[in-house]
Amino acid sequence: MDVFHTLAEVAVAIAGFSSLAIVFRGQRSGWQSQAYVSLAFALCWSIGSVFLALLPIILGEFGLDLAKAARVGLFVLSAYMLLIGIGLMIVRWRIAAAGGGAMGMNPALTAFFLLIVLGASAAATGLLPGPVHGWLAVSIALLMAHATAELGLLVVGTGTNQEDPG
Repeated sequence: MDVFHTLAEVAVAIAGFSSLAIVFRGQRSGWQSQAYVSLAFALCWSIGSVFLALLPIILGEFGLDLAKAARVGLFVLSAYMLLIGIGLMIVRWRIAAAGGGAMGMNPALTAFFLLIVLGASAAATGLLPGPVHGWLAVSIALLMAHATAELGLLVVGTGTNQEDPG
């Protein structure tokens, strides 16, 4: 259970760093709409990671053993990522289609997103060997890595440091 406490603390740190990125990025120049999507990904993934890391602890208080609580956590993580991820990807596509940003879809981050969802789903259904709580911890850590990558794109700028054309 200590691992999940640690993951929650790291996720809070990523969310805090996201707010620092807002402050420092805002001083340089205006933001494109795509930058807001990267920020939304970073915040959703880091805040979601806090709740996902605490879920096994909470479920344990209701009598579920760690394996069952972790399996529930993996299903919740997969559903959460699909719901938020697809919604934000649709927003990102619409912005790019409207000419509102040079960033568009990042193939590496999209593949990473799919890898996390498929891996968490496979672990939840028992298709991956090893302890299910270990897979939940790995999945949460990868979710935070995705948040950090989105935040990195935001901080670096990757062509998003100009005003929207419209």
